[in-house]
Amino acid sequence: MSTSRLHALLLAAATLGAPGSARAAEAPRPSARELSSRLEKVSGQLKEAEENLRFVEAQFTQRPEPGEDELRLRRFSSGEIQYQLEDWAAASVLFYDLVGDPKFRAEEHYPDALFYLGDSLYRQQNYIGARIYLRELLTLSGTKHYRDALARYLEIASRLNQFTGLDEYIERARRLSGGQLTPELEYVYAKWLFKRTDLPDAERRQRARAAFQPLASTVGGRFQPQSAYFLGVLAVQEGDYAGAVERFRPLASSTAQEPELQRLKELASLSLGRLLYELGRHDEALDRYAEIPRESESFVDSLYEMAWVHVKKGDFEKAKNATDILLLVGPESSVAPEARLLQGHLQLKLRKYDEATAAYEEVIGTYKPVHDQVDALLKVNQDPIAYFDKLLARNASTLDVTTLLPPMALQFATTQEEVAKAVGMQKDLDSSREGVDASEAIATRILQALDERGLQVFPELQEGYQRADAVDSALVKAEQGLVQVEGDVLRGRLRPEELTALEGVRREREALGVRLATLPTTPQELEARRERMQARVDELDRDAFQLGFELQSMGAISTAVREWLEDTRSERTSQPEEEKEFLTQLHNEEQTVEALEIELKLLRSRLADERASASAFVSGEDLLRGRYRETLQKEHALLTAAEQRLSGEDATLVARTHQTRQDAEALRTRVDMARQVLRAQVQRRGELIKGKVLAEQRQLQDYHQEVASVSGDARHMVGRIAFESIQKVRKQFYDLVLKADVGLVDVAFTRKQDKTTEIQKLSAQKDKDLQELEKEYEEVLKDEN
Repeated sequence: MSTSRLHALLLAAATLGAPGSARAAEAPRPSARELSSRLEKVSGQLKEAEENLRFVEAQFTQRPEPGEDELRLRRFSSGEIQYQLEDWAAASVLFYDLVGDPKFRAEEHYPDALFYLGDSLYRQQNYIGARIYLRELLTLSGTKHYRDALARYLEIASRLNQFTGLDEYIERARRLSGGQLTPELEYVYAKWLFKRTDLPDAERRQRARAAFQPLASTVGGRFQPQSAYFLGVLAVQEGDYAGAVERFRPLASSTAQEPELQRLKELASLSLGRLLYELGRHDEALDRYAEIPRESESFVDSLYEMAWVHVKKGDFEKAKNATDILLLVGPESSVAPEARLLQGHLQLKLRKYDEATAAYEEVIGTYKPVHDQVDALLKVNQDPIAYFDKLLARNASTLDVTTLLPPMALQFATTQEEVAKAVGMQKDLDSSREGVDASEAIATRILQALDERGLQVFPELQEGYQRADAVDSALVKAEQGLVQVEGDVLRGRLRPEELTALEGVRREREALGVRLATLPTTPQELEARRERMQARVDELDRDAFQLGFELQSMGAISTAVREWLEDTRSERTSQPEEEKEFLTQLHNEEQTVEALEIELKLLRSRLADERASASAFVSGEDLLRGRYRETLQKEHALLTAAEQRLSGEDATLVARTHQTRQDAEALRTRVDMARQVLRAQVQRRGELIKGKVLAEQRQLQDYHQEVASVSGDARHMVGRIAFESIQKVRKQFYDLVLKADVGLVDVAFTRKQDKTTEIQKLSAQKDKDLQELEKEYEEVLKDEN
């Protein structure tokens, strides 16, 4: 056997376990031109990778980090944008951080930030917080927002009944305006004077009139009709009804198109009707009431008052017609109970006893059961604190001091001013407590994210790191192309043992290459992956939302079951032990639902975090690139050993691959440097944020204690207010039922009186007729005698 024949057999035996290599050996060797073209393609990939890397360096690593002044200016610009977009919550958060920075106080935008923050809080109805920042702005000089801030401050002062020191701000505004306030500010100032409670009534009316008079006298002025209306109200408060009529008459006769002025016209007509009634001009009063349109919110009140005008005139039939219409269009209005009573009185006046009796019985049948429920409620809850504790226990999610009242009684309790204020105060405290709890949770999440998520906390730096990773992936694929070119150049020049070792490395590389091919290498591929991942997270979040809805439904069912058990306890015949066992099972189910709701809330919070960082790194990307690069290096090392056998054009091609590889290594060094810079920036920013968060956490602990202390005092006060409110509701229903009972007595008594009168008339008529008969037959009787 010849040497060449033996060499061929050994080569075939060595490649039996490596079909890929066998196929490569069998395949024709690419031409030098084709290999050169593939090298050019790799060089083009490197150029594209270098362009992407230059973008990373220019935008993320070599650009100087913004200083504190620039960061504050960026935050101010972001806050101003949110303010213009009317996202008051986001704007207030941004400006709160700014105005709390001592270094920002010396900057020119500090007054603007104070106004934006104060106005944002005002629009969120956080009047106490808004007052603090607006007052600080008013102490500054030369601010362009002074007048607007003062207008807001006056409105807040009138809401909070805090009037100290405001005249000083007004005088300052006058000086800034050359002695005259703008119409907008003058109108707000006049309203503030009108609402002041710290002045004697006579002085308050005098000062308010002096402020409203110039505005009301300005023909065509923006605030002319509103100011004229306030002057009419001031005249009513002084008892000058005739003067008030003259104030309201032009307003009621005006033609208004704007909703605000249309409402003002309706109020003027209603006021005119009341004044003319008091002045005894009943026909004119009816004309004014008739001008209020049916779609007006004052229409029901006008019908009720029209009914009384007709009563005053003695026209009971028309009065009854007015109450009929009222009960038809406003059966749930606050005046409906009194209208039903009035209807019974009118039926009585019209001698329609059956209809009057039916009206009174309807009032009794409607409101007596409600009175009995409220009465029983008060007998059980005589301690205001115990009452309020029970209220909280039954309604822990949303506080409302009228929760224990029957539905029909709610309209009476909620219309009482002190209850509305108590509910508002308690809701503010609840909001404060929730805000502190939410802030603590946010602080914990931020610290956890800084410790665990690193780059994902900083989207800008994360983008730079991802772009650098994409360049690294492109370099790995370029290295793969170079190794493949070298392998094709050396095809047929490798010894059998070299082929066996090379094939083993290639199989390992190809297995890793399936996953490597999915890694993005360009910004476009990065964006496509981000969209895919976010779509998957959104799908999971939709499923979580559906589960949350189902859990809420379960909670609603549980609440309904408990209410049914409470309402039907007197009607059911089940044993107490059975109900107790059922309630135990229900309680266990409720605890399970609550635990699931907490778990689902945490899950959705994690999903929100994942969506925000959906473009972050796939687990193991760095490791995958590293392992793939190692296999390429092994493959290159095996090929390098055979390169000394090359000559001519093949040696030139391999030399070009070496030069291209050096260029790729230089780019990889720059990639590593960029990633180091980005990690260092993450570390610095993370430490800065962590310091601020820890400081805020210490303040939150103090806030939590303050809110807890104030809430304890508020519970005592609101509980007493709620208790007294329900006592008033009980009295209202008692008066309604009592008046209806008296009405029934009146019907019976009046009917008896009518019968008695009728009998007396018949008796008198009988006596008269007898006398006439006796007189007629007197002569006849004489003749018989």
